[in-house]
Amino acid sequence: MNARALLLATLVIAGCGKAKPAGQTAAATSTGATTPDTSHLAPGMQQRLYEAAEIALPPGLPAESLPEPDSPGARLLVQYCTQCHALPSPSMHGPADWPSVARRMWVRIDMMSGAMGIQTPSTAQRAELLAYLEKHALQVAATLPPGPGKAVFQEVCSRCHELNDPRMHTPPDWPVVVMRMEKDAEIMKVRGITHGEAVQIISYLQAVSAHPRPR
Repeated sequence: MNARALLLATLVIAGCGKAKPAGQTAAATSTGATTPDTSHLAPGMQQRLYEAAEIALPPGLPAESLPEPDSPGARLLVQYCTQCHALPSPSMHGPADWPSVARRMWVRIDMMSGAMGIQTPSTAQRAELLAYLEKHALQVAATLPPGPGKAVFQEVCSRCHELNDPRMHTPPDWPVVVMRMEKDAEIMKVRGITHGEAVQIISYLQAVSAHPRPR
């Protein structure tokens, strides 16, 4: 189990109010990072802990794939967010969602600061990082055009994120995007997309994205 997953697993225990017995210390990994000792946990709890840490996390991006990868916001995202999980895409949340998501991350990173070798961003860095995430957030649809497949798109795709603007991709791109979302849902243990749902969603998105936005 990797160090980042174990850090996340520790948060699961902390969130459930499971305190570590006195005298327990952090163990060093081969990379020099420290991770908590979970040997005091029952084997069944350890297994559930490991499983919880390895699922429900979105797949990560390579740093060079970030928008404006050399910007201060992108560098902060790589520096701080990859301490505990894979590099997130700014487009995984809409601009209205990122403040609350970031707030939860600040609480968690502050909990792990210091003793676990986790660095915490300054107030100015947090503002810079949040501005970057909001700038490159998911393009959310204010309203969705009518058409066959709209209801399926709304029901299925809202399980993981705000509904994106169908015109953010061209018609030929949508099959690849939907296939990628299917794989992400599988990784995150979200109920998958059936073949019939995928066909309806792709047909709807291709039909809508073929027409420019009304002025």
